[in-house]
Amino acid sequence: MMEQTISYVFGVFRLDTAAELLWNEQLPVTLAPKTYRLLLYFLQNPERLISHEELFSSVWEGRCVDDSAIRLAVNTLRKALQDNPKLPDYISTAHKKGYRFTAKVRINTQLEVVETNPSNPLNYRPQTLDMAVYDEHSQHVDELVQALQQSSNGERRLVFLQGEQQVGKTALLNSFLSSVHYPELAVLRARCVQMHGIAEPFMPLLEALERHCREPHGKLLIEYLHELAPTWLHQMSNVLSPDELAMLHLKGAQNNTIRMLREGAELIEALSKSTIFILILDNAHWSDQETLDLLNFLMFRCSATKLLIIVSYRSCDKGEGVKRIAKMQTELMARGYAQELVMQRGSC
Repeated sequence: MMEQTISYVFGVFRLDTAAELLWNEQLPVTLAPKTYRLLLYFLQNPERLISHEELFSSVWEGRCVDDSAIRLAVNTLRKALQDNPKLPDYISTAHKKGYRFTAKVRINTQLEVVETNPSNPLNYRPQTLDMAVYDEHSQHVDELVQALQQSSNGERRLVFLQGEQQVGKTALLNSFLSSVHYPELAVLRARCVQMHGIAEPFMPLLEALERHCREPHGKLLIEYLHELAPTWLHQMSNVLSPDELAMLHLKGAQNNTIRMLREGAELIEALSKSTIFILILDNAHWSDQETLDLLNFLMFRCSATKLLIIVSYRSCDKGEGVKRIAKMQTELMARGYAQELVMQRGSC
């Protein structure tokens, strides 16, 4: 399928509007949604004085914000462009009037073939961003975007996202995923459920992987599992044909928790070696111990991967899960492998 793509070239930068991604020569620069929209508006209106009122109307869509919100967004954009406000190459300020994008802008338009069979088995295409929801959680979204930027440079990161029930963790994660635009992006989102008996080891991850195996490009994921994590595939035998299952038995892929831990890490690292990979564990306060062990194990391995893990949980929960997460969080943060993001709405 052919699609027309438009990119804006200025200085050493190129803004790819199809991917909604800014490039500094060969390096991607992650922009928060509001910063991206501001840059795009400047590029669509170069060398013209743009008033604060026009920015309110066009970029903020008439929402009630004051001049400080515009100044903050412009300063954030200047940092991304490495633009000195005193000697600007890109954005000049007209005191009490507005801003002018002064650099020469070249527009490139071309037809590209859109790949319908991605080589990435967990390929993710962002959904439409709800700006009202984003505005409510913009600070936290920006923190997650910064963590993703670190991961994209080969530094695996883990973010502990905590907050009470219905504080907006799911909405925040949805806004974050909708605001992320990379040419290649893999996302695996696993959700824990409350169990009143013995939980199956790695159950949220197994369910998430099995769901992807049933999607149109699931065969590619099954190939990865067969090659790198046969013990995991053995737990998802209903996605296999009888012949495939018989072949799996020949490999001796029986249920072995220790082996599953190692194979799970190798699978995730293979998927995140050249592709940015976001792994989200929702409701982690209900997680089984083995799933948390795997995430912890991943953070201590040495190979360079583009992996961001987000562990979302209710900090008010009184169960054993929160105690396990707290112990894991303390150790990883002490080593500089993780960070904490707290959503607040009153006390627990």
